[in-house]
Amino acid sequence: MNARIRAKRILKDLRRYEAMPSPIWHQREEFGFLIGIYSNPGPSNTKIFMLDNGISWGGGGEGKSFLYSEVKLVSVLEGQESVEIIILTDGGKELRIPVSGRDGKYSDCMVMLRFLDRVVADAKKYPYE
Repeated sequence: MNARIRAKRILKDLRRYEAMPSPIWHQREEFGFLIGIYSNPGPSNTKIFMLDNGISWGGGGEGKSFLYSEVKLVSVLEGQESVEIIILTDGGKELRIPVSGRDGKYSDCMVMLRFLDRVVADAKKYPYE
């Protein structure tokens, strides 16, 4: 299953997530098309860009990104109270994605963790999709 379908099924109920009505090509070709954007609440308002083949967030010179196929581990440190997802890449790099929203029973971080778990597993299982 590709990331676009996973996003539609898993992220659709997040109030801060906006799915793209039509695909927008990302400037870095290997990332594919933009699927949707998650906007963190509060003053930082960090935007997380979900793409066909990876994720990008932050702005200016501090922008960070990774391809789903490069991920070795996806986790959180503080369980259901977490506001960051920790990504460990195959190259040993540790990245922290801020996901601080919360609506209803589950935090947005837990929903985003579920999405990332699934797309990373798919990228490992079906590397050429």
